[in-house]
Amino acid sequence: MIAVPASATAEASGRLSARGQIQAFVCRDWRIARSYRLQFVLDIFAIPVALGLFYFLSRLIDGGRLPTDADLSQGYFAFAAVGLAVLRMAQTALNSFSSRLRSEQTTGTFETLLSSPVSSSVVVLGSAAFDLLRATVGGVATLLVAMLFGLRLQLGVGTVLSILVGLPALIATFAAVGVVVAAFAVVFKQVTALLGMVTAVLALLSGVYFPVGILPGPLENLANMLPFTWGIDVLRAGLLRGELVSGRLGLLVGFAVVALPLALWLFRHAVDFARRRGTLTQF
Repeated sequence: MIAVPASATAEASGRLSARGQIQAFVCRDWRIARSYRLQFVLDIFAIPVALGLFYFLSRLIDGGRLPTDADLSQGYFAFAAVGLAVLRMAQTALNSFSSRLRSEQTTGTFETLLSSPVSSSVVVLGSAAFDLLRATVGGVATLLVAMLFGLRLQLGVGTVLSILVGLPALIATFAAVGVVVAAFAVVFKQVTALLGMVTAVLALLSGVYFPVGILPGPLENLANMLPFTWGIDVLRAGLLRGELVSGRLGLLVGFAVVALPLALWLFRHAVDFARRRGTLTQF
């Protein structure tokens, strides 16, 4: 029998111990992740959505398939510049409500805020108001910088109405979706995958990077039913052509008027549900 030095045994034991600790961390994180089944489903769903985005973008750029009815009068750069400005506002609106809520939960002030003589609707809207304002300023700045690269913005009655009516309605629409995501965060806690999916779908189907006319028939029909598409079309027509797309503007305003109060109602019920379950302050 060959004797093994004590130092070697201790060293081997240490190596095994470290490996066991790493396995424990992996098992722990696996159990936590598995408890959020919605996260797994949305992570999987986000993959084809992201791939589809770049697939259709490549068809536009490489194949030169420009739909005749697309707002490409100033070329692709102007088309994309407006889309990117709107996407900047959308991303902030979709993320800020849930991220602010999570911050309040981690600092222990969320329940205190909800216990104050202020409605939960005011709490959730007020928490993201500054972020929405900053995102709007950022969107405007995006267009101003784009003008340095040749973007020409039109100025007319259609432009003014598109901005004064269409932009607030579009921001309200984004806010409504952001509040719904925050409601999911109150109940399900983990919404990172949901945010990624919503943002990817927005970029893919609402004409941010490419005209929806290059999408296959069913996806094009779906895209034309989205309020995000209506808002981007209204702003593009006003800013790039000085025209007012009154039909889509009316649909957008109508949707915003209904969607935001409905989202706030859903948030209030999510808070009540979490309070009854005793999970309101969990994160």
